[in-house]
Amino acid sequence: MYAVISFSHKNTNVDLREQLHFNDTDNIALLKILHNIQGVSESILLTTCNRCEIYIYLQDITNMNKTIKQYKYYEDFIQQPLDSDIDTYAIYICHEIIAALAHFKGITPNILHSNAYIALQSHAVHHVFCVASSLMSVVIGETQISGQMKAAYKLSYDNNLCAKALTRLLHFAFRCAAQVRTLTDISKNPVSVASIAINVGLDYLQNEQQIDCKNKPKANILVVGVGEMGLLCLKNLIKHDVAITLCNRTKANAQELLHAHNLTHIVSLLDFTELKQCINNYDMIFFAVAGGAMITHDALQIKQKKRIFFDLSIPRNLTFDTAQLQALGYDNIEVICVDDLKNKAIAHVNARKESAKMAMGIVGQFVLDFEHWLSGLGVNPVIKAMRYQAKLASHKEINRAIKKGFIPEALRDNVEKLLHSAFNEFLHTPTMKIKAMADDETADSMLETIANLFGTQDGILLNRYKCEYDTTKH
Repeated sequence: MYAVISFSHKNTNVDLREQLHFNDTDNIALLKILHNIQGVSESILLTTCNRCEIYIYLQDITNMNKTIKQYKYYEDFIQQPLDSDIDTYAIYICHEIIAALAHFKGITPNILHSNAYIALQSHAVHHVFCVASSLMSVVIGETQISGQMKAAYKLSYDNNLCAKALTRLLHFAFRCAAQVRTLTDISKNPVSVASIAINVGLDYLQNEQQIDCKNKPKANILVVGVGEMGLLCLKNLIKHDVAITLCNRTKANAQELLHAHNLTHIVSLLDFTELKQCINNYDMIFFAVAGGAMITHDALQIKQKKRIFFDLSIPRNLTFDTAQLQALGYDNIEVICVDDLKNKAIAHVNARKESAKMAMGIVGQFVLDFEHWLSGLGVNPVIKAMRYQAKLASHKEINRAIKKGFIPEALRDNVEKLLHSAFNEFLHTPTMKIKAMADDETADSMLETIANLFGTQDGILLNRYKCEYDTTKH
């Protein structure tokens, strides 16, 4: 059974998401802990600025040693009626996972239990497909999420924490996302959190500097960080008539990025050691650095000009917000974090409502196709085994007939064709009925009996393949 545990911008504030940030080392460490929980077979942890989600495949949960009564602690957190004991077990396992996550991060368990969004089986599949298709993003249609999911999958797969079940899920998810981009306009003229932040910042400065606009110097803008968000900021800023400076902990990495994107003649560099003493020289600053808090209010000076700081990182790089600065007398500084941009993205979301509606239809069809494909995995080996046994029997009897002189060797091919046609005709109705059983959960025992009759192997395995993923260094 597939399951999703989600903490996203839709149900979790930025303070909690900040505590749920993971680097790759902690990501693997948590997943290994989760695999000690009975029923957890495979797992992937996806963490971005806007979400922390765990994708799980649960196996053999009907054979669990624990009884439902032992999970009574979690009953207060179950919001909806469950269809079966299997669903009940799955929900309780999810809450065990949440408890392990809370312990790992040092967060009060009740906070996570009450904020978590949990989805099972088809609802979980639907959620993953929507996330991959950027329908759950702050900015619908943004393209970053696909690369982030592929990186999360790669990390888990390379550490033997996910296998065929989640590979199947992610493979279909990426196919679904590609189809959404192809058949809708949802990613036409792609918009990102960075581009919305830049438009908000430029509008803010323009509104505050209406007097003598023609003679005013260019807005002085600083980008801190050379990760994906920092690069997106640069790419969007160069479209405007502004003075741009880039700062990064490792100056060589900043130089390499500017050279790789032919920006050395457009963007200036600021040494990271000079960041705090120069921070007050800029009208607008975009912070997008991994590693958490790096700037406190002590570095700020009270000035007459309006300034705006964007904290686009999780964990956040700034230890203050607008209200805290105003209480300290910094009236001319606006601080905006990722969650503050959600309202700014509303116009963009409204403009893409029709595309989003069409995309949801595509996702729904992919969910149905995926479930049908999964159910087919169980019957196809049975059908193949049945036909294989028929083929062996026909060859055996042809060889015996030729050996005893009942038919000449020269007629072997013709007799094989005749028997093949006869068996095809005979097996047509059973084959159709077995295929129909694929969508009927109550037919599982009958399928198992048929499989045993024809000697198929116990385990049905998908041909091993790696789901496509980014091999880009992060």
